[in-house]
Amino acid sequence: MSVKLSITRRFAVIYLMLALVGICVMLQMVRIVLQEKRSGQGLDEKLSVKVMPIQANRGNILAHDGRLLATSIYKYRLYNDFGARGMSDKSFNDNVDSLALGLAHILREKSAQEYAKDLKLARAKGLRYRPLVDKDVDYVTLSALKKLPILRNSPNKGGLIIEEKIKRIHPQENLASYTVGWVNQVNQGVGIEYSYNNELGGKPGKEIMQRAGGRNTWIPVSSTPAVEPLDGCDVVSTLDIDLQEMTETIIINKLLKSPDLEWGTAVVMDVPTGEIRAIANKKKIRETSAIVEDENYALRYRKDPGSTFKLASFMVMIEKELRLDDTVNTLNGSIIRYGKKFEDEGKTGGLLKVKQAFERSSNVGTIMLSESIYKNRNNHKDFAQRIEALKLKDLVNFDVLPQQNITPLIKSADQYSGLTLSMMSIGYELEITPLQTLALYNAVANNGVMVHPKFIKELNRQGRTIKNFPIQIVNPSVCSKETLDKLHEMLVSVVENGTAKTARCQEFKVAGKTGTAHIAEGRKGYTNQKLSSFAGYFPADHPKYSCIVAFKTFETTNKSYGGAVAAPVFKAIAEKVYARSTSWQRPVVKVDSSVDIPYTKSGSYLALKNALQLLNVKVEDKNNAAEWVTTETKKTIVEINRRGVTKNVVPNVVNMALKDAIYLLENAGLKVKFTGKGTIKSQLPAAGALYNSGETVMLALSYNE
Repeated sequence: MSVKLSITRRFAVIYLMLALVGICVMLQMVRIVLQEKRSGQGLDEKLSVKVMPIQANRGNILAHDGRLLATSIYKYRLYNDFGARGMSDKSFNDNVDSLALGLAHILREKSAQEYAKDLKLARAKGLRYRPLVDKDVDYVTLSALKKLPILRNSPNKGGLIIEEKIKRIHPQENLASYTVGWVNQVNQGVGIEYSYNNELGGKPGKEIMQRAGGRNTWIPVSSTPAVEPLDGCDVVSTLDIDLQEMTETIIINKLLKSPDLEWGTAVVMDVPTGEIRAIANKKKIRETSAIVEDENYALRYRKDPGSTFKLASFMVMIEKELRLDDTVNTLNGSIIRYGKKFEDEGKTGGLLKVKQAFERSSNVGTIMLSESIYKNRNNHKDFAQRIEALKLKDLVNFDVLPQQNITPLIKSADQYSGLTLSMMSIGYELEITPLQTLALYNAVANNGVMVHPKFIKELNRQGRTIKNFPIQIVNPSVCSKETLDKLHEMLVSVVENGTAKTARCQEFKVAGKTGTAHIAEGRKGYTNQKLSSFAGYFPADHPKYSCIVAFKTFETTNKSYGGAVAAPVFKAIAEKVYARSTSWQRPVVKVDSSVDIPYTKSGSYLALKNALQLLNVKVEDKNNAAEWVTTETKKTIVEINRRGVTKNVVPNVVNMALKDAIYLLENAGLKVKFTGKGTIKSQLPAAGALYNSGETVMLALSYNE
């Protein structure tokens, strides 16, 4: 027993010693980890070499003709490291005054003395990450700064730290801003920027970097990245910049002139392709009359459309058995169904032909016609099925609204109440967006083929097409050819003889339909606010564009009907499109041989004289060999007068074209900035003021009234 006990005790001692050693090792490991955390330095911070990502260049967003809608520019934030290892006191002291002079000349924020004082104080304190300038600078400014004493040395000797930033800009400013869109730092956004974020963003590369002294200063180990970044694709949209600008301007002007209108939207679509050429979404702040763009109403505002939906109602009724020479007795212009009163504007009533009921937008006539064709509740299923066969519910997945499908709310037959047929036939008890309504009208213009509206033509990289977006056919035939012909006749008649006479154009025919709907707000029911709209296409004989215009009112007024509000705006847009589409226009027949005296701008003497001679315009030349002249248009002649240009005296460029003004001013050693478009109306400094080379002249331009 004594031997066994002795052995057991020895093993117990050994196990105890091993356990103590293990505990000591664990305690030492814990101590090391805690020490690492307290020091605030992880392993990565101790490394002098690490792999860093290289951001890929973000692609551009382009209009259909290649002009820029969104692009990226580089900006730079600059810092000084006054504790850089290679920056000697002698080098700093010998060059700091020259550096201060250069900073004062380039940045123009402080005097040279102030810059010198700040630089010396920062050097004395050994500041490691001091801002050189309190704002981002562009590449031109950065290049100039890098040539200055001290800063032109390597980062280790000069202490210049450059942080590169990429700023997204819109060269067309706020044009189609909600459609072009944006993406923020947490990957939220709207429009094309958000929908095509991955394609625009490309793929980052990788670069091996080594610490170069100073705080967070790293330089590449090699001139060639370990992994090259793949630049993002350019997204080519379908938008037409000129048409977009015209459409937005017309909508804004209407909002500003009409106190009762809250917001307006307009969409112009190419008939055969479904490509969106313009989409305007503007809202007026009632208190200030400021115009903003904070929502895509054309794509997202889903409400009862009102009478624009009568196109669908008459389409399915004509397909079944309705004829244009049929008549309907609208009584006194008022009927009651299931306790709800329906009225026609003006309550004219009487016996109307089908075409008349449509062109007058008779609610009573439409309801009674639908009841005559679908005589009992059992036949309502046929109406519901025919509406469903139009495939309006397939108008979803718009390429500027990812994962935000706004599907039309159209009841199926089993959801019908006794009132549903009456309500739906005149555009109530259903919800649809303006763009989805437009797609139906575009189908009628496109020989019955319903195409999906699209905003993107293609993706390309460095001019090479990566992906095309073909025409997407939603419904190859919304109705028969015979029905299409009748609908076309009815839509033209609405403009020529009905509720949309205000959309009538002199040079070409328009086809379309007005709509006015009270707006429902959940449990509140239908409010006093209205959605006033007009949808159609032009030229009616050979449709090239379809268009919808819609306005929401703050409250109802007597002038808030579609024919009074939306139809004139449609006309304005259509005429602007026509004016810039010379291929549509009839040749001009000259009947008067007399020459109209044109408006002329001041400018180059030789250019003006040659142009007026070509136009066969009489000239009274009072110029005395001057290169630059002013003009005055009189009843039968253009008078040309000398415009003097004196050295170191600001020239007079008022009434000149911008191109001539820039040429004249820059040749005089001046810089030019300008605002507006058209002819120069004012300049600062004024003509005749003395100047030094390099000063800036501000020009304000506007069009002649």
